[in-house]
Amino acid sequence: MAIAESFRLEDGESVYVGVRARRDGVVEDVAFAKAKVGGRDGTEAAARILGAVLKRDVSLVMLDGCIVSFYNWIDGEALYTRFQKPVACYVFEEPEGRVEEAVKKLFPDWEERLEAIRRLGPPTLYYTRDGFKIYVRSWGIDPIDAGKAAEACMKFGKMPEPLRIAKIIASGARQFLKIQCTAGQQWSPGGSSS
Repeated sequence: MAIAESFRLEDGESVYVGVRARRDGVVEDVAFAKAKVGGRDGTEAAARILGAVLKRDVSLVMLDGCIVSFYNWIDGEALYTRFQKPVACYVFEEPEGRVEEAVKKLFPDWEERLEAIRRLGPPTLYYTRDGFKIYVRSWGIDPIDAGKAAEACMKFGKMPEPLRIAKIIASGARQFLKIQCTAGQQWSPGGSSS
């Protein structure tokens, strides 16, 4: 199970996509949620996705980052506790070092936000056989094993295939929703718009 997001600051909301896929990337199901950019609802958005499409045979929940959409966050430990599935959070570039400074400057509730971000814990650096660096936080699974699981799912570069697919879908969904909103249209299940 892979969860990724797509957002632009000016949109105000981030589109979250969950993809249930096999290790080889074959997609079995998809779910969507939204969270506020700069909000505090990232964990709940991820939980809505898991509640919609998580199955018993899923062995790992992969997150494309824990600090998301302008300092919103996804609490991997809370998801692990709630759904009883190992959770791993992956970052594929060197983490930026000024999170604390930025959060203090941008948010009046900075103390609570920083506490939530600190509870995520420091990432563990994992090197793939091809020399890619992955920064891993994990709950219910050793970070090195979580790194190995990510590597086992890689087909194109350093991102596990389920996360790569989730990111692509999230980006497309965000663009679609923005076009619909700009055009003043709303989607309805019958296929017509108003």
